[in-house]
Amino acid sequence: MPKKSNKTFWGGLGRAGNAEEKHYFGHDDRMGRSNDGPKYMNNKPRVSFKKQTYKSGRMRNLIKPHFDDDVLMSASSNNNSRQVINRGRGKSFIRGRNSPLPHNDMRDSRSRQIPISLSNWYKVIILHGKNYTKEFVLGSLLSYTAPFSFIPIMYQIVGTDAIFYVEDHRIATKIVDCDKRITTSDGFKMQIRVRPGVPPIQISDALKERLKQAMGKRYVQETNALDLSKFYHDPELAGDYWCPLARPNMLMAVLDIVQEHIPNLEALNLDSNKMCHLDKLSSLANKFEKLKILHIGDNKIKEINHLNVLKNLQLEELRLEGNPMCNKYKNRQDDYVSDIRKKFPKLLKLDGIDLPPPIVFDVEEHKLKLPSTQRMFIVQSNAKAQEVASQFLQQYFLVFDSENRQPLLDAYHEHACLSMTVTITQSSSRFSQYFIENRNLYRIIDSNRRRKLLKQGRLPVVSFISEMPRTKHDLTSFTMDLSLVTDRMMLITVTGLFKELHSKDNKEHLRYFNRTFIIVPEGVGFCISNEQLHISNPTMNQEKQFSSIPLIIQPTAGPSTPSTLVNSVPLTEEVKQQMTMTLSQQTNMNIEWSLKCLEEVQWNFENARVAFQEAFSLGKIPPTAFTKQV
Repeated sequence: MPKKSNKTFWGGLGRAGNAEEKHYFGHDDRMGRSNDGPKYMNNKPRVSFKKQTYKSGRMRNLIKPHFDDDVLMSASSNNNSRQVINRGRGKSFIRGRNSPLPHNDMRDSRSRQIPISLSNWYKVIILHGKNYTKEFVLGSLLSYTAPFSFIPIMYQIVGTDAIFYVEDHRIATKIVDCDKRITTSDGFKMQIRVRPGVPPIQISDALKERLKQAMGKRYVQETNALDLSKFYHDPELAGDYWCPLARPNMLMAVLDIVQEHIPNLEALNLDSNKMCHLDKLSSLANKFEKLKILHIGDNKIKEINHLNVLKNLQLEELRLEGNPMCNKYKNRQDDYVSDIRKKFPKLLKLDGIDLPPPIVFDVEEHKLKLPSTQRMFIVQSNAKAQEVASQFLQQYFLVFDSENRQPLLDAYHEHACLSMTVTITQSSSRFSQYFIENRNLYRIIDSNRRRKLLKQGRLPVVSFISEMPRTKHDLTSFTMDLSLVTDRMMLITVTGLFKELHSKDNKEHLRYFNRTFIIVPEGVGFCISNEQLHISNPTMNQEKQFSSIPLIIQPTAGPSTPSTLVNSVPLTEEVKQQMTMTLSQQTNMNIEWSLKCLEEVQWNFENARVAFQEAFSLGKIPPTAFTKQV
């Protein structure tokens, strides 16, 4: 069957060439009204735009003399020319061979015009068609319409006539042109009538049986695939039924039959079925759990969003080419693949082209077991570097969470640098204190502003830190990566959660942080030469896990938690005093007993907290330890 044209055939719908239209002559007053012959040759034409009407008899008297003039003129040049009498619409007049009037019969051409059907379906009626065989009627029509061909739908005898349906206005026009041109066996001319009409759909038990038979021939058991392409043209069905899968009721009837007999279907071909709405295909995921291949090309799908009803299918192969939606991606093939794969992440083949393997994160546990997460990573399992880094960070955050951050001057190098970046989605005034100092290189283009936002030197760094809101870090949320260790430096990355205390709106805001330190030896200890601080909002899970009172990590020997710290770096008196004050606040002991507890564990704050919890649970701490001195 030739490819259907998308252009609408509008030729021959007007009434061109009608010489008897009265208004053509109502605007021209050049003709004389006497019987002395034409007098307009030497006169200037006079045109009137006033509408003039004539009775039919008077108009005929005006037209006839001038056709006689044409005959006399032609006779004067050629004595052999003969007069022709043309009878049209009940009128008769003499026309010469050289007359400008058309010789074709316009009435016959107009009689074969067919109104255009919006559905593009047409009903063909063969008058007295019961007297002829189906093979003779269809064979004769196919012979006369060649090279065009057609598929007759629902050929049947109704009364004395034979009727069937065809698709495409061009085919219908070709068929009606065969009217009275085919001679039947009894010597009569076959009479044909064509009008717009859609084949009826009646889903009966008899039709369902025929559907099963037709689909049985289209099923490939070896590949567990069913080919339903151009289903309404199936020769097993088209002679008696019209089965368009574009109609929801027919599509559901077919899918129900397939589910009953082929529940484990893996491949389905719905190409070339004129489908534009896919809503009913949303049931495919429930009906066929093993469906991996789907072809719906050469249909009428206009928008990519129409595929959303299929997103629950775990498709590995999909064919869409031939749909109007694909025309929007003619010059954007990468976008086409990307947009389709967003809906079908496991897709391996699209429109017959192999795609690279998808990147997915829903890994099946029986195929690949991910390693367990660790809160600490130490390069080359350097135990000594781990101890130094753990103790340094513990002391650092202990002072950072205190009311006085000035002791951090000893924690930074003389020429230290610090920069801060922020990614907070909400737009609120309470984040303005961070946005002012945000040194996001994607946003800050001005080189002068970049330089100003970089804190350089020990005093500017500690001054900036002191102006930040008071915080309380959750040590249980910490992770530490010690990714580089040399004799001259260590690279440490720490992440975790903290709360802002005593904010302007009197609320404790939870924050997530990521801090990267470069630590270098300085004297008998270590100090920070470079730091990058990043602040953002926590996730919902992190908010749920956050504890209002930070729990100190239990000291274990395992590599996944911070190890017990040794006093490898000397503590200043200011740091010891701050540790004592912090322990007193968290345990509610007085300063004397807090100092005694820290001295017994050699100023290891973590061990001091654990020792207090154990002694308090056993009732070994006397009441005097909680008496505050006035």
